[in-house]
Amino acid sequence: MRSAVNDLLGAYDKLIMDPVHGGIRLFRHESRIIDHPLFQRLRNICQNDILSLVFPGATHSRFLHSLGVMHVGDRMFRSMIDAYLRERPRCNQTDLTRPELEAIDYLAKVIRVGCLLHDSGHSSFSHQFTQARRIHEMMARPGRFEDLWQGVDYRCYYPQQPAELEHEHYSVRVAHQVLSDVDIEDAGLFPQDIMGIMETTEVAPSPVFCSHAATFWNFIAGPDAAAGALSEADIPRLVMNLLSSIVSGEIDADRADYMLRDGFHSSVTIGGFNLDHLLSNLRFGWSAETPWLGLAITQKGLGALEDFVYSRYQMYRKVYAHKTALGFDWLLREAINEVMEEPDACAWVDTCLSDMRYFAELTDSFFLGSFSQSGQKKPAKLLPMHCGSHQIRSPRHP
Repeated sequence: MRSAVNDLLGAYDKLIMDPVHGGIRLFRHESRIIDHPLFQRLRNICQNDILSLVFPGATHSRFLHSLGVMHVGDRMFRSMIDAYLRERPRCNQTDLTRPELEAIDYLAKVIRVGCLLHDSGHSSFSHQFTQARRIHEMMARPGRFEDLWQGVDYRCYYPQQPAELEHEHYSVRVAHQVLSDVDIEDAGLFPQDIMGIMETTEVAPSPVFCSHAATFWNFIAGPDAAAGALSEADIPRLVMNLLSSIVSGEIDADRADYMLRDGFHSSVTIGGFNLDHLLSNLRFGWSAETPWLGLAITQKGLGALEDFVYSRYQMYRKVYAHKTALGFDWLLREAINEVMEEPDACAWVDTCLSDMRYFAELTDSFFLGSFSQSGQKKPAKLLPMHCGSHQIRSPRHP
């Protein structure tokens, strides 16, 4: 296992330059995850379906977004650790112990990989794919979940089968496949700990996670931890919930990145907020009586939080729910439905949705090609963008 001290000090293996966040460092195991075909497919999935027809610069991918979420999630966790060390010195001992360093390093790496894979199950055109009627019906087919997990014991993630599949369930399936293929345990991480902070799962954490969680709780809660108000069995779940809230919560890395990134690439300023100011005011919050462990914000940071919430509201109001963008989204869903009327296309999508060996093929490129072919055969069909000699038709409202 790598040195926790070296990694916490930033001993990265690679650096990727990002237009929003600047340099994003990568550890060796993260590079292996990124190089996996199931992750590389995100390069060919647009973050905002076809929003670029309204905001021409919004052509950025889920690939870029995933890297950004990993970077922001790491910054959130490290900022809270830094603030704790500055503001809450423990008696005469201010230096971190070796177990505390290892616990912080392990939890930070779990957050990074969880953030990196959080959107790995998105299919063509992101959210619009599953909202298309024909796709929704296909994903609701009885037995789809068993087909997707064929040969794999999914009960460690899902004690009960979900009633309906969403992209989050595919993210978990992709994450399981990727982490198995890259042998994440070789990096000292356990797959169940990463899967446990992803949406929709119910996971029993590894003994290593439980040990680090106990050390982390004692480090954070201090006298409250020593008071014994919590049972030892509660602590791993509390810590896992804290990590989950960084990946997906009210103030999370996902929202922070997509608001900054979508605003940047759409060339609008209404989605802007001061990320540095927000992170500098994040703190660990806990209640041993409730019990609860999560994100808190200082009184001084309420303005930054208000900017964060208001920016999200404005992005939905002025960008995501732009009247022309909504029209194109409707056109896109209807075009997907029309493509799915073709038996060959329908059979291929069905195969991709049931078998991880082919899921990497389900990208925007497949449907863009299908739209073009369908438009050449039947020019009267709906097309969400200019394909060959066929022009966009004005969107009708259902």
